[in-house]
Parts: sequence; structure tokens; C-alpha cells
Amino acid sequence: MTHQPLAIIDMPPKRKRGSGIVRHPRRGLAALRGMQGFRRVVQVSVALYIAWVVYDRAIVAAAGATGTSPEALCPFGGIETIVTFLTAGQFVPHVHSSNVVLAIAVLLLAFLARGAFCGWICPLGFLQDMVASVSSFAQRRSPAIFRGVRALRRAAAPLAVLDRPLRFLKYAVLGWAIWGTATFGVMVFRDVDPWIALLNIGQESTGFGLLVLGLTVLGALIVDRPWCRYACPLGAANGIVARFSPVYLERSAPACVDCNLCTKSCPMGIEVATATKITSADCIGCLECVEACPRAGALELRFGLPFGGRS
Repeated sequence: MTHQPLAIIDMPPKRKRGSGIVRHPRRGLAALRGMQGFRRVVQVSVALYIAWVVYDRAIVAAAGATGTSPEALCPFGGIETIVTFLTAGQFVPHVHSSNVVLAIAVLLLAFLARGAFCGWICPLGFLQDMVASVSSFAQRRSPAIFRGVRALRRAAAPLAVLDRPLRFLKYAVLGWAIWGTATFGVMVFRDVDPWIALLNIGQESTGFGLLVLGLTVLGALIVDRPWCRYACPLGAANGIVARFSPVYLERSAPACVDCNLCTKSCPMGIEVATATKITSADCIGCLECVEACPRAGALELRFGLPFGGRS
């Protein structure tokens, strides 16, 4: 009896962890040729437009005329007046129709693209990014500055345990600002708003807001986006709406090599490397984690129900 040899079935090899296509993330100035370069172009364009509006307003004021206030470009003023109108049936001072339109547009964008307004458009967020970039550049060029910043970070290290609890502060600020505006008929947050202080530098009293702006700039030297992380009420409102967004980032464990570069690159300190679906309300949609990832397919944008994964 002749025995036939056993047929050998070619099974596809199991995919090894981290076996995705190797990418070479752009570093330094080279990164400006990619997605982050386009993001910076958008941020710079918006910032230049705001600067032109502020300058134009100063020229008009110097001529003794009355022009539109740069505050007309503040989306949060629209949120405050919408809630006040719904609860008390009245509008509040310093609010223009453009504030309401911008507020609706920003909240709609939060649903369609999560925190894209914060990561791609907001000039105050861009200012913090630039301060952090200048700090990093100076540290690379000057050992003395590097040692000084490192000493500050070491001194502040015990406060790291407060990071997570402090992130809820912005929701308290949001609640206080909306409640105060609806109750008293004036924007109670205006006097402490660093964005309003920045818009009105040299034009009128900026109150406590100028101090908050200064602390924000100083804080950005050692912590990425401190205002966005801990105190911004507009970011809090965006985060609430973004929780219902069908757009999210997903991390593929088989393609991931556990390099932790995504977490290190996140300006909001989100633990991207340990998540499955990145649906955090703190996500500003900057996609720096995607740009930093060395494996194609390890981090990808998805469209669908964002609930059920860790973020």
C-alpha cells in the first residue's frame, strides 16, 4: 500500500506585535512639511487675523471713532449669552451677534471633529504652543536654561498627583461663568479671562485677566497648555460636546511597539499608549500622537460609536 505524503498547507504567518510598516516621523523643522506644518499654518493665519483686528481697532480708537471690539470674535461670550437668554430671557453686555454664531460653530465643530478648535484654531492655545516650543528650543541651545527648567520641573514633580483632579477645575469655571452671567446679567468671567486681557492690552483695564495671562505664559514653560488643561471653560464646553462625537482615534495593539512616543508627544498629557479608543474630553485633536507614531496603522482616525474603550 502506497502512502501519499501529507499535504502541507501554507498558513499565513501570525503577525508579530509591532510588525506594521515602519514610519519615520519627521523631527524639528522637517515636521513642518507634514500634517503639523499645515496645523501651524492654520494657527498662524488665525492669529495674524486676530492681531490685525486688534491693531485696526487701536487705530480706529486713536482717531476718536468707535469700531467693533475684538471681543466680537470670542466664542465663549456666545455660549454665556445663549444660556443667559434661555434661562433669563436677556442678552448680556459686550456680546455681539458674531459671538453667538461663533459659539454655535465651535460647538458644532466639537461634535464633528472633537477638540479641533482648541488644537487647530484657538489663538490662546497657539500662544501656549509657541511658548513651549521656544522653551524647548532654548533648552537645546543653552545648558543653563536646560538645567533651570529641569530644576523647576523637579521642584514641581510632587504636584503631579494634582494633575488629574485639577483637570476638573475647568468644568467648575464653566459652571461658575454660566451661572454668574445668567444670575447677574454680566459676564463675570470677562475680568479674569486671559484671552480678553490679550485682546485689550493697551486699550483698557484688563483686571485680573492680565495676571492670569502672565501665569499661563509662565506655566507653559514647564507644562504644555496649562490653561487648556486646567481652567479653560470653552475647552470644557468643547469636551462635553466632543464626548458624543463619532470621530475618534483608535490604537491598534498588534501594530503598537509600546514606544510611548504618542503619550510623550501629547500636549494634553493623555495616556495614548495605554488606550484603545482615545475619546478623552481633553483631546484637542492636534494629531501630534499620530505624527509621532513610528508604525503605520498603530494610531488611526475612526468614525463610529466612540464609547466602550479606554481613553
